[in-house]
Amino acid sequence: MRLYYLGPKGTFSYLASQKFISENEIEYSAKTNLHEVIKAVSSNDQSVGIVPIENSIEGTINIVADSLAQQQIYAHGEIHLDINFALYGNGTDSLKDIKKVYSIAPAISQTTNYIHQHHFLYDYTDSTIQSLDKIDKGIGAIAPLGSGETYGYQPIDKHIQDYPHNVTRFLIVKNHTHFDKNANTTMFLITPQYDKPGLLASVLNTFALFNINLSWIESRPLKTQLGMYRFFVQADTPVTHDINKVITILETLDFKVKLIGSFNKEQ
Repeated sequence: MRLYYLGPKGTFSYLASQKFISENEIEYSAKTNLHEVIKAVSSNDQSVGIVPIENSIEGTINIVADSLAQQQIYAHGEIHLDINFALYGNGTDSLKDIKKVYSIAPAISQTTNYIHQHHFLYDYTDSTIQSLDKIDKGIGAIAPLGSGETYGYQPIDKHIQDYPHNVTRFLIVKNHTHFDKNANTTMFLITPQYDKPGLLASVLNTFALFNINLSWIESRPLKTQLGMYRFFVQADTPVTHDINKVITILETLDFKVKLIGSFNKEQ
């Protein structure tokens, strides 16, 4: 069994993977971007992937949501990870010496206030750990707190994220639908076959009819024409008779419904 994650070692995806299963129990395989993680999982029956689906500050990770719709991957679990960032430098620079910082786009977004407060220029890398390669005189890296030390760097400043309660939810994805029979939450992709008034209301009202709570709902463009969207829904219930009724009603209302995940929700 192989585990794919957005690498290299030390990224938040790596830390989330460690929460799921240790490197002693499974072969870790780092990929350079999320597209490659998803591609690897979809083509390998004996694999699992750890991918971020949403952040409490930035919202949904669109590439992963779209992949649940377009690729052969399904959600089999979730991991919640506290997000703490640090600023790393070359070992001699102090905070006042830093003029520019590098990191992955979501990390830049989640430390925007800090960046502007210190008047830093900034640019992007493919991963937070890759930003460490950019460190030089006057140039810093924004990376997960604790990760820079693995590569010989010490933080100039810690806990620099804009919001203290910053959490990312990761999905455990596989390329099959052999879900845990004891799962307590389900994820659906709900696609309208044509545009009409009240599409989203129809979805919400159908779940409400059976008193089913929705803990995540997201719309994404169908990519066929402007104004057409599909809906991602996470229902806090296992696949029950009521869920089957919901699916039947939605199909009667001209929605296509696809089960894209079933697992035990992390509390």
